Amino acid sequence: MAISVVFGGHPVAGMGLVALTLGRVVSLRSRRTFLMTLLLAVIFSGIFVWRQSQVTRRQVSAFHPTNVTLAMTFQPDALVFHGASYYFVARNQQTGEPLTVRGWVQSARELQRLKQLRRPQLWRVSGQQVGILPATNFNQFDGASYWHHRGVTKSVKVVSVLQRQTAPSSPLQVVSNWWHRQRTRLIRYCDQLPGALRVYALGLLPGSRAAEAVQELQGMQQLGLLHLFAISGLHVALLLTAVEWLCVHLRIQREHWEWGLLLGLPGYFILAGGGSGVLRACLMRGIQLGGRKIRVRVSTLDAWAGALAIGLLVNPGLLFELGSQLSYGLSLGLILLAQESHWWRQVGLTLLGLPSLLNGIFQWHMLTILTNVVLVPLFPLVMLPVTLVGVVSFPWLPVISGWSATVLAMLDGGLARLAELPGNVSFGKPWWWVCWLWLVVSWWLFTRPPRQRRQWLVGLLASYGVAYGLIHLPLHGEVAYFDVGQGDSILLREPFNRRIAMIDTGGHLAFPQPKWVPRTPTTYAATHTNLNYLRSLGIDHIDDLYLTHHDADHIGDLPAFLQAIKVKRLLVPAGMETEPGWQHLLAHSRFPVKVQPITIASQVPLRVRHPYEAAPAENANSLALQGNFGGLNFLFMGDLDQTGEQKIIGDDPQLRTDVLKLGHHGSKTASAPAFIDQLRPRWAIISAGRENRYGHPHAETLATLRAADVPAVSTQTSGMIRYVYAGKHGVWQTKLKGERDS
Repeated sequence: MAISVVFGGHPVAGMGLVALTLGRVVSLRSRRTFLMTLLLAVIFSGIFVWRQSQVTRRQVSAFHPTNVTLAMTFQPDALVFHGASYYFVARNQQTGEPLTVRGWVQSARELQRLKQLRRPQLWRVSGQQVGILPATNFNQFDGASYWHHRGVTKSVKVVSVLQRQTAPSSPLQVVSNWWHRQRTRLIRYCDQLPGALRVYALGLLPGSRAAEAVQELQGMQQLGLLHLFAISGLHVALLLTAVEWLCVHLRIQREHWEWGLLLGLPGYFILAGGGSGVLRACLMRGIQLGGRKIRVRVSTLDAWAGALAIGLLVNPGLLFELGSQLSYGLSLGLILLAQESHWWRQVGLTLLGLPSLLNGIFQWHMLTILTNVVLVPLFPLVMLPVTLVGVVSFPWLPVISGWSATVLAMLDGGLARLAELPGNVSFGKPWWWVCWLWLVVSWWLFTRPPRQRRQWLVGLLASYGVAYGLIHLPLHGEVAYFDVGQGDSILLREPFNRRIAMIDTGGHLAFPQPKWVPRTPTTYAATHTNLNYLRSLGIDHIDDLYLTHHDADHIGDLPAFLQAIKVKRLLVPAGMETEPGWQHLLAHSRFPVKVQPITIASQVPLRVRHPYEAAPAENANSLALQGNFGGLNFLFMGDLDQTGEQKIIGDDPQLRTDVLKLGHHGSKTASAPAFIDQLRPRWAIISAGRENRYGHPHAETLATLRAADVPAVSTQTSGMIRYVYAGKHGVWQTKLKGERDS
């Protein structure tokens, strides 16, 4: 485990674990144990170094796609559909290298044909190949790192499929192909189920994620109960136990059903989706059954250790993923705390899971312990049986499936209402070393006699309180330009979080879809970008949210903010408050929100430079805002065009600024030479999407900046850009090491 942490991206923490492990081994004073530990460390290090070199050799640029024509193979159950798009993981037939692939179907007939695939496929495609983009905002999920641990470094965007055929299979692949075929059938079958039953069936049986899962399981996530839903592998253990019970009561000889179960586990691993929780549960049961066959007693703890070792060989980044941390961590807790009282066991499981939850989703609900106590027993007694009954009865008695869906929907609704009760703590993201320390102290607590534990528990909870205070009352402030693609979103946060303001939310244009395209739930990119970053800072409210104008790339993600966080005041350019085109977005708000129209005469925390009068909230009437932060003057231009720029400098010939956020994403319709010459900015910030259809930033704008000797930094190449300051001094940081645009 320590070796995997070293090579997985945390060398300091990993070396600390190595030192701790060696110290423990030395204290045992067993030469044999020491030599065995050293040998295993050398073997694992060699494997990890070799894999790292292989993956590094395959890496290509994430910013410069190349046109390719290649043949790839994949299993039909790998196909994931979202509306008219599809996504899967394939292998380059020539090199054997794994690839992520995405494309779009062109007709209802093609979509139906893809959903009917049941055998491994060999496709020859033309498209664009590019490296997988890392996280472009701070504290965002890092897809590149996730796939890197699985040996995947490239993504292919399919332009056209030149040839489709069934892939040839070797005799060794016949059995695995059969299991993949059954999983495909199971996924397509579960896709037909009604309502919440579909979400539960897909997650618990083939280990697939329904598009509605985010909305359906929101209460479960907020209450910290995701380990029940296909993360911890709890359902796998229950199903395997049910199979054993059935075999015993059918009076099948133990020798036969044990061999059948042992030989069937690899197939069930494929059928259940192959997630980390499924892998752990299957490995633990397989190791114990294998030990029984060779008459070697394998304890549950030994099985857990073996499952962890094999899991790390399969995925060296296992310990850096929330699902794996919960699965392995909580299962270890159940093993080691088995002799504790029910109350202390629940406290222990909470303490063991809390650092991972805070590091992964940045929040925790005070009702988590209570809901765990109630729902963990209900899972095998209600949730899993209701799901299985609904799945099995669907072809003959669909009404029972409907009842099952209703029961599960009621359960979800109850959890959602429970999650809305007071007690949800927006904690923020603790420092990684603090999370490790909390885990160590949590284990140490249970080595103490029961009479001493309460004192240690109080001290541990006090450390959580200190961390909470440091996160929520930071000494520094920041101005952060989020990478939201082709759009704008900016955070203005003062030291100690005295005032938290944002300019725009980002968003994407919604294009009309043909009638044959299946409807999908509405999703918002803000959940993974700017809103996610606010959660990581422990921010649970916004004092002022400025909406520069009504374009979707600036306010399209407003519903996500109004649903997730308290917005005290919306400030919009005068005239926008009466426009019906965007007011339906306000219906999503969970809290009362005040809408205030503003012009240059308005008295608000930021100085308003535009508009001068009420008008339709188009680019020409966009808000332009100015403020001082950390010894620098910032000017934010929204999508204001050159006509508006001329009004501003005409009204104030002495206007200057240090940092200029270019208007309209660097379009040639903004940033006139006269405007740049008068402002004399020291830096220019451009917020624009990669490979956007508009060609932003425009070459003419970049030439204007070069002529004025103004360096520009763009979210296209640098990702999120932030200025972190204390007092009159600050530092600039970018998420990616991008090149300057001038």
